[in-house]
Amino acid sequence: MRAPCAGSGAASIVFLLALAACGGVDTTSLLDPRVGALGPRPAAFLNFPADARRAPAVDAAAASGFPRLLSETGAFRDAGQLQASSGLVPYDLQSPLWSDGAYKRRWISLPELGSITVDDEGPWRVGAGTIFVKHFEMPLDERTPDVRRRLETRLLVAAQTGSFYGVTYRWNDEQSDAELVLEPQTEELSIVDEQGATRDQTYYYPGPSDCITCHTSTAGYVLGLRTRQLNSEFDYGDGLAAINQLVSWSAWGFLDRRFSDEDAAAEPRLANVADESQSPEKRVRSYWDGNCSMCHAGTAGSVAGWDARFITPLPEQGLDQAPQMLRPGAPESLIDPGDPAGSYIYLRSATVDKTLRMPPIGRNRVDKAYVEVLARWIDSL
Repeated sequence: MRAPCAGSGAASIVFLLALAACGGVDTTSLLDPRVGALGPRPAAFLNFPADARRAPAVDAAAASGFPRLLSETGAFRDAGQLQASSGLVPYDLQSPLWSDGAYKRRWISLPELGSITVDDEGPWRVGAGTIFVKHFEMPLDERTPDVRRRLETRLLVAAQTGSFYGVTYRWNDEQSDAELVLEPQTEELSIVDEQGATRDQTYYYPGPSDCITCHTSTAGYVLGLRTRQLNSEFDYGDGLAAINQLVSWSAWGFLDRRFSDEDAAAEPRLANVADESQSPEKRVRSYWDGNCSMCHAGTAGSVAGWDARFITPLPEQGLDQAPQMLRPGAPESLIDPGDPAGSYIYLRSATVDKTLRMPPIGRNRVDKAYVEVLARWIDSL
């Protein structure tokens, strides 16, 4: 690893922060287990304030020292074309968090190899200086879902204090760059559905203090960084066959342990809610793991009550309990077998009412695919 290097000029205010190193050529090698070839692993650079790696930026005052534009962060070598810096490694999740129908892309940059500590059941742990980048887009005409408008790009940073913080960049109307968000914002999107009807949909852009609402220590800070979420094949876009992410990350030295193909096959794997080859039960329980378990994790969670974790056997998830925060007139059962409308979990999923919806913030649209599978599963019980 190279030693940090000092900047000049504007760097007297904003220093060049290198996640892995800075200056020169990074000679760290990674092994592509599909072909056995060695290749360079260049560092990603982020032009964050000098203390960004030491202390969380959880309010507008702290975040205001960050680069004003996404293109100035160094996370993308070409922000307009959304070409990530070479030190950012793309990845995906089996059962991602619902974000009002937004399409998402993800990347990770490590401060050093071997800095991810694997936990087979709980969230993985990463070292200070690790950066996660998540990009959001939305089709404004659902009849052409591949034509999407860029909405926001978020960066989640692991600080040396052991905590995490996030900053959000909102894309401009020209779709050429994104600007730093210092306070929560909303936007009314006009969306044409698959039948050609137009609806208004509120989209929420989180401010600096919003990130820590969900990215908590109890949740492991990085919500999707779990064995069962990453246990899937990923196409790295280099013309070679897709490879299991557990296998590739361990072969590249990202993890503190190795995964063979056989190891990955023996690990739990979540199912995507749209995967019709999987049972409704597995799809529902996988969805809960990706969307609810960061708070609802039984005695290990931040909210008392049921356990949404996929690793918890169904009979032990506490679905026969009464809801902890029952609303007047609402169903008194979390799951009432054979009766979706009489099930509190279904009711909270099938509404955007701010007094009842789950999660309570950041969701302004019902995930119809999940609600349909949930109803089918409850009907079958």
